[in-house]
Amino acid sequence: MFRNLLKKLGAESCSIEVRFSSKDGPRKAPQAQSSPAQSTVLTVFRTDEPVTGTVRIVPKKERVTHKGISVELIGYIVVRSDGEEKHVFASQSKTFEEQGGEFSSVKTLDFSFNCDKPYESYTGSNAIVSYLVRVSVLRTGVSHSQEFRVHRTMRCASAGGVTAGTATASSAASSSSSSSSPGCCLGTQRSTKDFSRGVCMEVGVDDLLHIEFKYDKKNFHLQERVLGQVTFKVVALDLQLGEISIVRREYVGVGDAQFFESSTLQKFEIMDGTPIPGEVVPIQLFLGAVPGLTPTYELVAEMFSVKYYLNLVFTTGDGKRYFKQQEIVVHRTSDQTNYVSPRTSII
Repeated sequence: MFRNLLKKLGAESCSIEVRFSSKDGPRKAPQAQSSPAQSTVLTVFRTDEPVTGTVRIVPKKERVTHKGISVELIGYIVVRSDGEEKHVFASQSKTFEEQGGEFSSVKTLDFSFNCDKPYESYTGSNAIVSYLVRVSVLRTGVSHSQEFRVHRTMRCASAGGVTAGTATASSAASSSSSSSSPGCCLGTQRSTKDFSRGVCMEVGVDDLLHIEFKYDKKNFHLQERVLGQVTFKVVALDLQLGEISIVRREYVGVGDAQFFESSTLQKFEIMDGTPIPGEVVPIQLFLGAVPGLTPTYELVAEMFSVKYYLNLVFTTGDGKRYFKQQEIVVHRTSDQTNYVSPRTSII
């Protein structure tokens, strides 16, 4: 009770503001959330740069007495299977005016933290990676925490990326009608792209159905496109709908205790109506339009992983579904430091 009273009285003595800065100017990005209503714009730092900024403390009464001012950087992971327990993996602190003192005007303090920030900020269904700077005016009970984002970038010039430009791809004339969704483009001219060295996945049911989906590669950056084509080789079923979706699979734990949760980030309709054998439907999936997309994370702090999959689904007239799933690897390039994909509700 006494501690709560002290905190209440202290909150009336001064207010705290944290302003981040960086050598090449401020970088801002929305906080990753599954709901737009929760959106907050945060400052972004790279994993290889110091976290710098200024603390501004404004007194609310004539004189504020304290026993020092503590500024801490904290990085932590929360895995919901652990009961919301915070696992701190990064921590650095600095105390100003350790002997205590008092102030009656605005106090400004500069800080710089060079501790290791090995993981990228992430907000998922069962795991969170978060960073913050916490300022405490000792004895007064006043404290304030300000979150910031950390992005990890990589150079991937030889990752097989598709250069910017307009790619044309084709669909043979058929009785089926194809439609596209935002982020998905179906071409109308003959494709000149060679998929023989790309990735191929097939959907087949005995001699009744044989569908082949080829796309150009497996590794993509956050704003790249997946370029491919769907070929209907054998169609003896009453197919009515074809979709490609981007699925995120969040793995928590390791070994026998591991479990995962899948979320469909976005669906793209590629076919509406029964195709004919030999029909080719070209596909362009623009990853920059996929809400909630992050880089692939492999076993973060031995606690969780995040992977992405292309999911190809075909539905017959009587509701039967045939599908195949293939993993893709997503990374962040050096020019995407402040990029966060659009946030809309997960399907």
